Amino acid sequence: MNIEDVRAFVAVVDNGSVGKAALRLNLTQPAISRRVQRLEESLGVTLLDRISKPARPTRAGEAAYRRCLEVLRATDALTRETGTAMAAMPLRVGVSYAISECVFAPALDALHRLSPTVSLHLVANASAPLRKAVAEGALDAAVVVEHCGRAPEGPRALMLGEERVAVVAAKEADLASTVGVGDLAGHSWILNPDGCLFRSQLERALAEKDAPLNVIAETWGNALQLAMIARGRGLGLVPERLVLASPYRARLRIIEVRGFRPKLSVSMIRGEVLAVFDTALDAMAAAVKGVLSGTQARARRMASAG
Repeated sequence: MNIEDVRAFVAVVDNGSVGKAALRLNLTQPAISRRVQRLEESLGVTLLDRISKPARPTRAGEAAYRRCLEVLRATDALTRETGTAMAAMPLRVGVSYAISECVFAPALDALHRLSPTVSLHLVANASAPLRKAVAEGALDAAVVVEHCGRAPEGPRALMLGEERVAVVAAKEADLASTVGVGDLAGHSWILNPDGCLFRSQLERALAEKDAPLNVIAETWGNALQLAMIARGRGLGLVPERLVLASPYRARLRIIEVRGFRPKLSVSMIRGEVLAVFDTALDAMAAAVKGVLSGTQARARRMASAG
């Protein structure tokens, strides 16, 4: 039995005709007729006397109408109660360390505009444990990163865009604005901890030039990294938009490295969640996608400002 078939039958009885029921439910008259017929087939009885004008419920239809009203009241009550309960439950979302500082605020703003009553629990971690947490039901969704060209894993995975990072130096650093990978040898670095995919790309690029990676500071905080870079402590790999927005922007310089343009694909993976959370996650995904789509414009602005 389909609840929408029940709703169509009750609407016909309440409004006295198929035509008025169609207007009430914003459906066509044939659609209302098909739904009532399906309900009759499901119950094995004739619910409407179609000879009388307007159509009236049969004796069996009158009994069924009272039961259908009870079903609809119970369904509506369940929907209200479930919606209230879900609003009290936190939506658990993970964000990869590599992009957390770029997308946390926009994701929160998007959720608050759409569903201000939904409680959000955001956590940052590496992408691998975030995927595991979604698969095991510990998280409802996660925004993760992976190497470009690799399709996001899972039936409910959605590609959101690409994140590009820049090699950043202090304004007065002894390094040309455009260099080769080999020119980076011997410099000190302030980077994300081991396990960061951007860092692994840098390690591979330097290894091809037989140059060791000299890391003097490790932290996931891009703001702290930029503060140290601006003071001339070393080079860094930081998302371009964060460099542009940094209060240290005037003391920083983007270094163009020939043959080295590190970037990662960003996607959202979801577990099985209720519709109220799916809508919230759609809004968050759109916000992250919007942030990532501005990368190229920001890159051009930084190049002209540098």
